Amino acid sequence: MMTDYNQMQYNTKKSAGFTLIEVMIVVAIIGIISAIGFPSYSSYVKKSRRADGHLALLNVVQTMERCKTARFSYANCTVPPSQAKSPEQYYEIALDGGLTASTFTIKATAKNAQTKDTGCTELTIDELGERLPADCW
Repeated sequence: MMTDYNQMQYNTKKSAGFTLIEVMIVVAIIGIISAIGFPSYSSYVKKSRRADGHLALLNVVQTMERCKTARFSYANCTVPPSQAKSPEQYYEIALDGGLTASTFTIKATAKNAQTKDTGCTELTIDELGERLPADCW
């Protein structure tokens, strides 16, 4: 029995790999998913970095309360150098003027990458626990 050589060669060849069109479709899908996902990811990163500022402010509030308990006044209290920056270094902490015997305001100012967190670059808290801006807490 005779078989056609060309027919036999054609049947034994198998194609392997991907075509250019298949690869381009996958690249396009990855691009679309990235374009949708990256802004959401960036937003979550900014919000999670805000927690660093919150923590730092609350630590300084505790320090101020301990100082008032010992001295019966906020007037001679200061922010210790060890608390002048947030733990992750995204905020600088300082007393925001208005320090009296019975009142204080502490401000956290964003720095480095956190400065892109528009509307929430300055976080404040006072002796009554009032936190501003409210939508950033």
